[in-house]
Amino acid sequence: MLAIAFAVVGVISSFWDLEISRLATSMKIPGDVRKAIHLSEAFAHFSGVVAILGTLLLVDTKNRAQLVQACLLVTTSGIVSNAAKYIIPRYRPHSLDEASDPIQSSWDTWGVPWSGSWFEEAVRSFPSGHSATAVALAIVLSVIYPRGRWVFTVLAFMACLQRLVSGAHFLSDIMAGSVIAVLVSLGFYRFAFRDIHAVKTVE
Repeated sequence: MLAIAFAVVGVISSFWDLEISRLATSMKIPGDVRKAIHLSEAFAHFSGVVAILGTLLLVDTKNRAQLVQACLLVTTSGIVSNAAKYIIPRYRPHSLDEASDPIQSSWDTWGVPWSGSWFEEAVRSFPSGHSATAVALAIVLSVIYPRGRWVFTVLAFMACLQRLVSGAHFLSDIMAGSVIAVLVSLGFYRFAFRDIHAVKTVE
């Protein structure tokens, strides 16, 4: 159900991605709130995730096997989402000025499938790898530490919000990354990690 909800929001928002992005990046957010939003990127960035899971692996010996599985799940979500970026090029909101043709609607942000360089970051907006990583991390930590699930959910939400207000991604990019994280999590817990009865948490 969660994947379906993310997908529906992503499809609907794709019609107004440009307007939503402009509104989000132009919002006047209080200084401390803005700092908190930007700091939450650590929950979605590779170095931050390594620090979080690495620390837990070091101090929580009881759940070490599950934490190793968590590393695999989060890494897979990130790899899948970043690999998908090469399939469908899309300008990032903060890179629209670099477009060869004028961007007048959300549909003008998309490029030709399988075109462009892998290293051309300006056109690697879809889907959001940070969002996929943050949502996957929130899911797996909620499974291992269920009492903290609301904290992990808020951190993932703020990490996704950071991608929007910073102009790094459109809302539909974020929803697509979230869908990838949920689907990868469901696949892992149903077929790879059967020793953790966590399907209900993911759904």
